[in-house]
Amino acid sequence: MSDGGGIRGLSELLILEEIMYRIKAEEGLEEVPKPCEYFDIIGGTSTGGLIAILLGRLCMSVEEAISVYNEFAGKVFSERKYCWQDGTFKASTLEVAVKDIVARFDESGDDNMMSDMSRRSACKTFVCAMSAQNMAHPRLFRSYEVRSHPEYNAKIWEVARATSAAPTFFKRIKVGVDPKEEFVDGGLMCNNPTAEVLREAQNTYGMDHPIACIVSIGSGHPRTITLRKPDGFQRLLPTNLIKVLVAIATNCEKESENFERTHGEGNKNRSRGEAKKYFRFNVQQGLQDVSLAEWTKMGEVKAHTLQYLRGAAVDVEIDRVRDVLRARRTRMLVESLT
Repeated sequence: MSDGGGIRGLSELLILEEIMYRIKAEEGLEEVPKPCEYFDIIGGTSTGGLIAILLGRLCMSVEEAISVYNEFAGKVFSERKYCWQDGTFKASTLEVAVKDIVARFDESGDDNMMSDMSRRSACKTFVCAMSAQNMAHPRLFRSYEVRSHPEYNAKIWEVARATSAAPTFFKRIKVGVDPKEEFVDGGLMCNNPTAEVLREAQNTYGMDHPIACIVSIGSGHPRTITLRKPDGFQRLLPTNLIKVLVAIATNCEKESENFERTHGEGNKNRSRGEAKKYFRFNVQQGLQDVSLAEWTKMGEVKAHTLQYLRGAAVDVEIDRVRDVLRARRTRMLVESLT
């Protein structure tokens, strides 16, 4: 699953690209396999939600997703609105960009999040958004059917707008049948959707179904969160407070640390010899100063991510993920033949 993080989402794709490349090399494949061929569920929030749509719902290769993502970021974040308008960037530009992507890559001929083809797909996709009227729990737009609490089967572009409607970035969107609900960026309360992925797996496959692994990919370690003293006009308009709230919402590491204690190697109740199931990848240094919309710094994001991937500990963890995914796929192929 993928966190939110604006243009830093490129870092998530580069990390996943390395994982898929190592699978190709180990299995002697002619082409790098697609993530949808190795993962049962792909979920994401905000930018991670857009990535989930590309990789899961539209079944792109990581290489295709990186190309589309670069093009998308340039279109969406290059033109700012006037300061008195709602949102910094044009939501209509985002809508047009997503519609263009769907027209080019959707093989189902159905631009809804859930299509006849996606219902039958082995890889299930969900995207998190938040109801503007009640933010107690994230709302999930899915490419598959569920036993209870189904969401409105929105258009893919509507889902993309809902999950990325971050305050100060894009205006809210109304989705559904009348009376429609307003949705905002899922990253405000669920920027790291790891727990949602686990819940979806348990609800879909059953509590007793074994989980091979959960791969969580972040968009870069955040800086320390502080609240500076406001001055001048900021005393009238608490923009500092807004920025801190957004920073808290987009700080995924606390969620990751909690999950590591219960499902990773930090879990003291894990049986001795039991294989590790939770893997977290997140660039530690270099991305703190890249804001969510600085699309001209994509090269900087790439440089820091590639350096992170060369770290010895990260190298070992990626090999472990590769081996777990290969073993799981082999079991699936054997079971399909018996």
